[in-house]
Amino acid sequence: MKHILVYFPYKLQENPKSGSGVRPKKMVAAFTSYAEKEGFELVVISGDSKERAKATEEYREKNRAKDASFCYMENATIPYWLTDSDHVPRAPKMDQRFWTYLKQQNVPIGLFYRDVYWKFDDMYVPPGGKKIFTPLMRAIYYRELAVFKKFVDIMYLPSLEMNDFVNWKGQYKELPPGMEFEPSGLTVKKEDEPMHAVFVGGITDQKGVMLMLEAFKKVNDGGRELRLSLVCREQEYKKYPAMHPFAEEGWCSILHVSGKELEAIYEKTDFAVIPREMNTYHHFSMPVKMFEYLANGQPILATNCKAQARVINEEEVGVTTDDDLDSFMVGLQQMLDRSVYEKLRLNIETYSFQNHSWEARARQVAEELMKGR
Repeated sequence: MKHILVYFPYKLQENPKSGSGVRPKKMVAAFTSYAEKEGFELVVISGDSKERAKATEEYREKNRAKDASFCYMENATIPYWLTDSDHVPRAPKMDQRFWTYLKQQNVPIGLFYRDVYWKFDDMYVPPGGKKIFTPLMRAIYYRELAVFKKFVDIMYLPSLEMNDFVNWKGQYKELPPGMEFEPSGLTVKKEDEPMHAVFVGGITDQKGVMLMLEAFKKVNDGGRELRLSLVCREQEYKKYPAMHPFAEEGWCSILHVSGKELEAIYEKTDFAVIPREMNTYHHFSMPVKMFEYLANGQPILATNCKAQARVINEEEVGVTTDDDLDSFMVGLQQMLDRSVYEKLRLNIETYSFQNHSWEARARQVAEELMKGR
């Protein structure tokens, strides 16, 4: 029976909470659904080096690659040689031997390369937190990319802009985050009701967060009521005292919630905010929250970071501005214009959500990798 091979050179998390842990499990579920509909078997190989060695040996002994339609892989946050829990490279050539075997059997390989944060001094922290190891770790990351170039037929990236830093010379495609559900079609507030915005996520980008808070304060001080629910981690919030005075403002609610409680917030808010600083990293990274906002019917006010602005502007589902107060205020005024806002909401309701689901993501990979076979 023809099968799809999904390969993760690391152990999958049992109860993942972050995007990097959730995505592999969502992709397995998506490929499972796709395989059932299209008549494929799904074979998943993952685990630490010992578990992968056993699984790949069994796969090769049975010469299963002759029936593989394609192989989908995802890299880890650290080079694949170091993905055991203690980061000891116990089987440095094992994965490469397996990929060699797949290529000998003409199995197309697609790799989702999730990030290049390791290229940025202000973002990358090597294992153990010792900066002295940064040059060594970067050399290993570059070596990993060189290995991938030998085997990968299609490189999948979170955004096309990211390839300016990956420098992939072969075929590469954009593979945006998967989506869970369609917008709920919330009723737009009456003209005399105040608008209510939401921000969810990390607050380490203090330039962006403070820009948002100062802009909302300026609108409210100017006599127009505009509410904001800011959802972040409590421990992270404690690290940034500059934000704390805004919690005393009547229009601002600082919340530390998730899950069902977050769903309730989306039900009462009108639009979402992505106030990222316009820097090199943010220009190519694609925020997962953007798709969550859209899936919850929220038009987006965002800064002009290239990757996110491209999607927002092409689909006409939000307003984008530069990352200074005057520009952001103009964007806020546009979002508060009811005719502009209602048009954005209508565009979200007709947005092709099925093209951004987890299963659509898996189907894209399958169709592209099997093309011509």
